[in-house]
Formats: sequence, C-alpha cells, structure tokens
Amino acid sequence: MRVRVIIFLVAVILQFPVMAVAEETLDARFNALAEKVQKIEQVVNNQALLDLAQRTADLHREVRELRGENEKLRYELNSIKTLQREQYLNLARRLQALSDTTSAAGSGSTGQVVPSSNLAGTAEEASTLPAVADAPASLQPDTASSPAPTEPEGAGQVIALGSTSDATKDYKIAFTLLKSGKYDDSVSAFEEFLRKHPDSKYAANAQYWLAEANYVSKRYPRALTEFSTVVEKYPASSKLADARLKLGYTYYELGKFQEARDELTRLRAQFPNSNVAKMAQERLERMSREGY
Repeated sequence: MRVRVIIFLVAVILQFPVMAVAEETLDARFNALAEKVQKIEQVVNNQALLDLAQRTADLHREVRELRGENEKLRYELNSIKTLQREQYLNLARRLQALSDTTSAAGSGSTGQVVPSSNLAGTAEEASTLPAVADAPASLQPDTASSPAPTEPEGAGQVIALGSTSDATKDYKIAFTLLKSGKYDDSVSAFEEFLRKHPDSKYAANAQYWLAEANYVSKRYPRALTEFSTVVEKYPASSKLADARLKLGYTYYELGKFQEARDELTRLRAQFPNSNVAKMAQERLERMSREGY
C-alpha cells in the first residue's frame, strides 16, 4: 500500500513541469492572439478615419462646385439686366438722334447730317462700348464691386462708322463676347487684342476681363496668372483693387487659403474705405466660419 502511494506521488510530481510548460504555451498563444486583434482594430480605425477624411474632402469640393454654379447663374442674370438697360438707353439715343436730324432738316440747316440709315449702327456701336475706367458689375460673382458700364465720352453723338479706331473695335468685340457668355471666344479675343494693341488705353481693362473670363470659366490657375499680370503690369489701373480682390477669391477656389487670407488682408489695408475692402472682409469672415 505504501509503495502505491509513493508511486502515485512521484507521478504527480513528475507531471508538474509538463503542466507548467503547457500553461506557458497557452499564455503565449493568447498574447499573440491579443496582438493580432489589436492590430486589426488599428487598421479598422485608420480606414474609418481615411473614409471620413475622403468624405469631408468630397463635400468641400461639392460645395465649391455649387458655389461656382451659383456665381455663374448670378453673372448671367446680371448680364441680362445690364443688356436690357443698354438696349433701353440705346433706343432712347436713337430716337433723340432721329429727332435732332429731322429738326435740322426742317430748319434748313446747311450742316452735314449723317443719313438715318447709319443711325442704328453708330448709336448701338457707341452704346455697347464700356468706358476704360468702368466695368459692368455683372462680372463680379459674389457682389458688385464695380460700377455699371457707362458710355465713353461722346457716345451719345452721331458719328461716322469709319471714325472708330481698330483698337476700339477689337475691344468692343471681345467685351461683347464676354457679356454674351461666350467665355472661350472672349478669352481668345482679349488675347488677340493685347497682342495687337499692347499700348492701347484699353489694355489694362482688356487684361482684367481676360482674367475674369477665365475665372467665371473655373480655369482658376490661368485666372490667377492673368489677375497677377493686372497687378504687376498695370499698378495705376482703376481695376487694380478689383484684380487684387479676385486674386484673393482665386486663391480661395484653388484651396490656397493662407494665400487668400494674406491677399485679402493686404487689400483691406490698402483700400480701407472702399467696396472691395468690404467684400474682402466678408470673404475673410466666411473663411473663418469655414475653419480656414
């Protein structure tokens, strides 16, 4: 009996190392499994963050696209209003010119009178040409920063068709294309104008409208280059403030928010009491609300 007890005790004692080894192996496997689970959780969390970032970027892009569409629609609406105003003024001038011609003929005046058949062409041609210092507000997408177009000096007079310079005609063609919403054609026309008439009194405005045509067409890198040319090449132009405002807007559309903030801040300091300063402040506030 004692022998059996001794044998049993010896067997139990010999099994202790085996059990210890098995327990260590089990612990090692458990730890390895826990590490794998942790790695899987990290991968899942990282993927969720990436998906969230991608969705956020997509939303920002859609917002910018919708804003661009809204600006384009606003521009087209303002263009229609401007065109209606010009047509009304043109009709009034034509009627006045016709009345003056009839009065002159009835009074026996010996002065030279332009035939009535030329009245429609000359009055309309003069009425649709903007002054060098002015620009239609319709091409300011966010809000008007420039006065409505006005006629150049002497626009209301009856003139001979041949008296209009080539530069004036070329500028009028390009500007009319822009007002009609034919942006690609207007870009080509303004580029051709600047090539043919680099020293024209309309050159600064032509450069500005070239930049605008690219901006409303969402060719923002090209618009940035053209607006920069206005600032660098025509610092005395009446379009300088507008060009710098649109530089800030273009930086914004390109996602260069710090550059946009810097440009708009400088503009606000340079023209503190102007409409463009107010518009620059509004865009800066909007950028702050958007977290930029």
